[in-house]
Amino acid sequence: MSLARDVRSALLVTALVLLAGRHCGAGEFVDLGVPVHHANVMNAMVGPDADGRSTKVYANMMSAGELFFLLQIDPASGEARRFDGPEGKGSWHSIVGPDGRIYMAVHGGGGGVSLWVLDPAHSERGLQHEVDLSDTETIIWKLTADEDTIYGGTYGHGLVLAYNIETGRTREYGPFTETGTYARPNFVGAEGWVYAAIGTAEWDMIALNPDTGEHHSVRTDEQRRGSMLPEGYHAWGKMYRAQDRTVYYWDNDGWHRLVGGESIAVADDELGRWEKQPMADGRVLGVFDPDGRYSLVDRDTGEIAWYEFDYEAPGSRLFMVDEGPDGCIYGSSIIPLRMFRYDPTTGESEQLGNPTPVGGEIYSMAVIGERLFVAAYPGAYLSVYEPARPWAFGTEPESNPRGFGKLGDGHHRPQAMIVGPRDQLYVGSVPDYGQLGGAMGVFAPERWELVENYRNLVPDQSITALAHDPRTGLVFGGTGIAGGGGSTPTATEAVIYAWDPVEKRIAWQVAPIEGSAGVTGLTLAGGKLFASVKGDNVCVLEPSSGEVIDRRKVPNGWVHAVALGTHSDGSVYGLTGSCIYRVAPETHEVSEVAHFDGGISCGWALTDDGIYFGSGTHLWLYRW
Repeated sequence: MSLARDVRSALLVTALVLLAGRHCGAGEFVDLGVPVHHANVMNAMVGPDADGRSTKVYANMMSAGELFFLLQIDPASGEARRFDGPEGKGSWHSIVGPDGRIYMAVHGGGGGVSLWVLDPAHSERGLQHEVDLSDTETIIWKLTADEDTIYGGTYGHGLVLAYNIETGRTREYGPFTETGTYARPNFVGAEGWVYAAIGTAEWDMIALNPDTGEHHSVRTDEQRRGSMLPEGYHAWGKMYRAQDRTVYYWDNDGWHRLVGGESIAVADDELGRWEKQPMADGRVLGVFDPDGRYSLVDRDTGEIAWYEFDYEAPGSRLFMVDEGPDGCIYGSSIIPLRMFRYDPTTGESEQLGNPTPVGGEIYSMAVIGERLFVAAYPGAYLSVYEPARPWAFGTEPESNPRGFGKLGDGHHRPQAMIVGPRDQLYVGSVPDYGQLGGAMGVFAPERWELVENYRNLVPDQSITALAHDPRTGLVFGGTGIAGGGGSTPTATEAVIYAWDPVEKRIAWQVAPIEGSAGVTGLTLAGGKLFASVKGDNVCVLEPSSGEVIDRRKVPNGWVHAVALGTHSDGSVYGLTGSCIYRVAPETHEVSEVAHFDGGISCGWALTDDGIYFGSGTHLWLYRW
């Protein structure tokens, strides 16, 4: 990390500490530091050195989607050089261009999408801005290239963007379908056609002639009757480019070769070998681990050689915070997923690792006895961790954390998880990309089984908040009208419902705020049901009937997701992006407890010490 960045970071932290001190009442904000230092490998590859020989390994690294850097590693010496991109930007993919420079697809910072480059012959210049490609697209997912042009598939409008290295000309192709918002992945074939998988409300495989701009679908009417993706596959197209630059893709009738804009069915034994850029000695890159290990493989003999490298990992942005069974504070970073533990008694943070095999982030946690259950995106993967035992992730009964697996139909982003009747876990989720109608699942830990699952419990709506009333046995759910990424809502307002777990039915259902897009939190206090509703709303309901008995506004900002709860003092507390607020159970009066100018980015653990929350990469405590 550069000295300039160190200075800027130190000044920023100091400013946040000073700004955060403005609050109402006797409490104080305490910065507990950065609990996760890690970066995700977006992609890694073999590439040229200063003389143009393929002797280096390059890795496109990104932390929290907002900080990217390129590692250049020398297998001979073990030296790892780090080239930082500008703060506030990320990069999902990189390639070695036809001119021997490293191209990175960059997004963020309010500037649309662009290409940045590292020239290995002039590495002292670092990463340089090359060209702006679009100010309407959000992300470039993947880059591909021919002899003189770099192509990138986008999210936003599902476009293919092109940059001609020799002329400097940029061009925009698409949109290709009426509903497509993603072009992911994309490849250019040996004959010059570009192929792009389009999603997510519906899937298509597009062939594009970049010379004329003509494009068409390669799928037949019969293929369109089924999915273009294998079961459990979460990209928008299963496709790859072979060593001879022939592009292959999978449809529901098997594998196909894409040539000259047409799809030709092929048998499995006709598939070409996956394209890999070789080192000067012929070996190719195998595994690349962000924790400092990678392999080079001789494809002919199968011989594998392992290498290690070392680099300084940046702080990772926090995604969620909760309290564990041991009184410690647990949480997750976002892309990459790393769970951490903060011990209030010692003041020490520990980076534990990933309690799942998925790489997004933990969305929800719940405690049963001495066990901490976590549910993560993608796929709503469920695991259980016992803090008193050594960390050793696996799926066997003795593993810790022990992974159960993905929860199945309707579950992708497990927004809410609670302990319900008979110590069963209730999990509410947003569905997969392009889909509407999430699910509420019921998991029995002792049976190690998902015993119930209710897809589309509220038609076309996701389950975004849950609460359990031990007095009546009812489970309360809150919904959101948004579905998976790329879907278009059909419902017009979110609802709160009461689920009878004995009769397996919705006892009542009500829209707490007319036209609201979603319920972000539910909790019970003083015999009443309290809900935070998207925007700046707090509602109070009668649990037995669903009657809305009061509606109030929070004092500052918008209500956070999964940040509403009842404290041991009987009061309801919640978070917005800029304050902690309190709701009096008797009068429903909403008041600001403390204002946080540093920006509250995620929550939350409501404890007797105070309230723990995330602000960027830092864990904070509001001490009572």
